[in-house]
Amino acid sequence: METVTHPRSAGDEARIADVLAKVRSATDTGKVLLSLTASQDTTRATATSSFRAGDLTGEWVAAADSAVDGVILYLHGRRFQFDEPANAFADKLAVATGWPVLMPHYRLAPAHPYPAALKDTLTAYHALLGQGFPADRIVLVGHSAGATLVLQALLRLCTEEAPIPAAAVTVSPITDFTLESASITANGDGDVVTHEELRQVRDALLADADPATEISPLYDVRPGLPPLMMACGTVERLRGDTERFAEQASAAGNEIELELYDGMPHGFAVLETDAANLLLDRISAFTTTHLARRPAGETLGPLTIQRVGWAGYVVTTERGTRILVDPYLHGSEGIHAGLPDSPIKPADLADVDVVVVTHAGFDHRGQALEIAAAAKAILVCGTALLEPARAAGIPMERIALTVSGVQVRHRDVTLRSLPARHQSDMTVNGRFIADQPQSFLLITSDGSRVFCGGDTSLSQDLRTWGTLYRPHTAVLGVGGLWVGATRVIELPPSDAATAARWLGVTTVIPVHHTPGDAIPVQLTANLATDPIDVVPLAFGETWTNGSS
Repeated sequence: METVTHPRSAGDEARIADVLAKVRSATDTGKVLLSLTASQDTTRATATSSFRAGDLTGEWVAAADSAVDGVILYLHGRRFQFDEPANAFADKLAVATGWPVLMPHYRLAPAHPYPAALKDTLTAYHALLGQGFPADRIVLVGHSAGATLVLQALLRLCTEEAPIPAAAVTVSPITDFTLESASITANGDGDVVTHEELRQVRDALLADADPATEISPLYDVRPGLPPLMMACGTVERLRGDTERFAEQASAAGNEIELELYDGMPHGFAVLETDAANLLLDRISAFTTTHLARRPAGETLGPLTIQRVGWAGYVVTTERGTRILVDPYLHGSEGIHAGLPDSPIKPADLADVDVVVVTHAGFDHRGQALEIAAAAKAILVCGTALLEPARAAGIPMERIALTVSGVQVRHRDVTLRSLPARHQSDMTVNGRFIADQPQSFLLITSDGSRVFCGGDTSLSQDLRTWGTLYRPHTAVLGVGGLWVGATRVIELPPSDAATAARWLGVTTVIPVHHTPGDAIPVQLTANLATDPIDVVPLAFGETWTNGSS
């Protein structure tokens, strides 16, 4: 178990002193706390919409430009007895993490005692699964009462052998409803919650249920939990509840990160404090680690691009994900006769994670299906390849069909399909099939942006992609073949130079030409006065980002 203690800032020392003074001078401390934790910040760029699953209602909260392939299920606090407005924490969570947040309005005690709120939590989780979210694209986050619900839900999912979420975060849960943690009495001076208030919360939720059962997460600790970040303040009465659960869960073999915030009382996460902002940053890093499949402590490398064939290349991201684009290696025939064979064989590419086909022409699709089937990779392609892909034994769940505007996310890579000015067709079992030619913008979670052009002619679209997406690198199909005495060139060097300028890239890697051809030097000449590097690659050669 990893434990980190964050020191209290000077500003927070004054803020917490002011909060304690207001709470201690009030006759109804609970009402004062609820008013203090209702954020008045309306500057965050978020939007909300309603959610329903059967009788359960809730709110979706999303920030601008949030990701679309993961979700945070947030369980709010407020003593199991009160609803929470979205601007208390859910919208902060959405802004900080960049993922949409679902906040269910679970049933409240004492009218609806245990297990009503737990059942509603599980209903919301299963509703996300029913919407198509894989379990490993969901992170549970809970604060106070909601943190207890997160732990109860995780333990119930383990008991039922149901799909487990990618990760979970708890902030200041009750884990032992017997209220036997030593900190409950020892931390009285610095916290905003009294021992009597904790008993009231317990009695309202549990009614006549025995607190020394699995109702208390501490009494049901088991292996099989997802990676869990647990946070609390050092002066909280419930500090012991967090520490005891973290220690037992770690001893059971679970991956636990314990975060302690020095001098912070219960509820600090929803107060306007430096500690709350730091906590949000830590939650953001933790959730992104698991939703973007970033292993903790992972060593990053530079992005690389290796040319593997006529128009084909492998992009390896900073985190090691390998994307193979347009893998023609050998076997030219028909209108594609005369293409150079690559020394690289399909078996050499059996470790790729994604195979991308920009269009169905054989000089680009090549051995894509063979490689995708053998590597058990995701195939990203147009509709023309669907029937052949299924015939090649690639299951539907590994085929991502795309047309312009479609976005595919896998691990740390996003592939955005853009329209290309070309053609895309093939013959399958004597039938002519055509679909849309595509270019792709490849974006890594670490900020690299590569324009994968496929075959496209010069158009104002390229200027638009440069303005909207600001790629750093472009792989452009520059060149072509001799057909008898005629040279057929797609995107001639002068047009490719204009394309590079419009895209705004700093590096261009030309493909779609025979290694040793004059095409790259012609492109270099056209860009001689521009701050754009031209990197010609022989088959098997690799360019490393930052090396040129």
